[in-house]
This record gives sequence, structure tokens and C-alpha cells, in this order.
Amino acid sequence: MGAIAVSVTDERRIVRLGKKLGVRSKAGLVRMALDELERRVERREIAAVIRDYVRKHGALDRRENALLSPGGVGRREG
Repeated sequence: MGAIAVSVTDERRIVRLGKKLGVRSKAGLVRMALDELERRVERREIAAVIRDYVRKHGALDRRENALLSPGGVGRREG
């Protein structure tokens, strides 16, 4: 695979960020960026699954919790 053409400004940004992060090569910096982007996408996907679950089953979970609460461990009043 060939090199990617970037503007002079972006080239400076790449070099500056590489120095700050201690990455010696542009390819290393790109790999780091891809890893971070993949983690962000994965977190978004997991969050979407959780939101979907809550939307579908949240009311049922709340009803079950309400039924279980009276049978839980009592609190000491005092």
C-alpha cells in the first residue's frame, strides 16, 4: 500500500503529535489512532446495545426490582 498524501499543515500536526506521544514513525501514529478509533466505535456500539436493552426491558427490570426490594436486607434504623 502506498503513502497517503496530506497537506503541509496536517504533516506538521502528525509530526508534532508523534513527538508528544513518543511515536517514532507516522505509521506508528496511524496505528495508535486506529486503535483509539476502534475502541471509541466499540464503546458506542456497546452503549447502543445497552440503550436498546433498557428501552425494551427497563420497565420489566424496574418491576422486578420493586418486587425484590421488600425481601432484601433490612436497614438498621437508629
